[in-house]
Amino acid sequence: MRVKSRRAEHAALTRAALLDAAAELFAEKGFAATSIDDIATAARVSKGAVYHHFPDKKAIFDEVFRVVQGEVLDHVQEAAVADTGGAERPPLETAVTAVESFLSSYVTDARKRSLFRQSAGVLGVHRCRENYGELAHPLVLGLLEDLRSRGELQDVSREMAGSVIFGTLCSEPSARRPPPCPSPTTTKKPAARHPRSSPTCCRAC
Repeated sequence: MRVKSRRAEHAALTRAALLDAAAELFAEKGFAATSIDDIATAARVSKGAVYHHFPDKKAIFDEVFRVVQGEVLDHVQEAAVADTGGAERPPLETAVTAVESFLSSYVTDARKRSLFRQSAGVLGVHRCRENYGELAHPLVLGLLEDLRSRGELQDVSREMAGSVIFGTLCSEPSARRPPPCPSPTTTKKPAARHPRSSPTCCRAC
């Protein structure tokens, strides 16, 4: 067994502290509003230490998002193989459980949700797809293969089906958001109703 040197341990701890600090700042302030100085201060390291581990802010976000994706997929896998009391779980039920676990990971965690919403804008869709291919694709394909082996999936391409499933789950949620509040400069004020009473208004009203 290879033992890490003190220097390697210190480097690993510094990198972890940087990623933790960056994740919190990106989630709370947003990528654009977070500076390298902010990350260094929050992690209690020098600015030079940041650049020793990462070439730029985008690279930090990329690694932060990969860590978040890894946490989500670990949660999905745990749910998929959870103990069923000795009973064999049908593959379709396993697939449904995995999807529900994936969605709940973002619904119940505001930090993960914020990072996910920023990911395509910061990294680009292509890079997000690359991360998916490396981390999530094998898990999705495994679930689809189980379904097909039991005759619960039609004879279609696993790769294509996996891409469709992931694209559906990870589509930008903006299409499902309520419409923005009317601009006070372009619309008339309601006669006897405050905007807060409208279910489609944002909380900023």
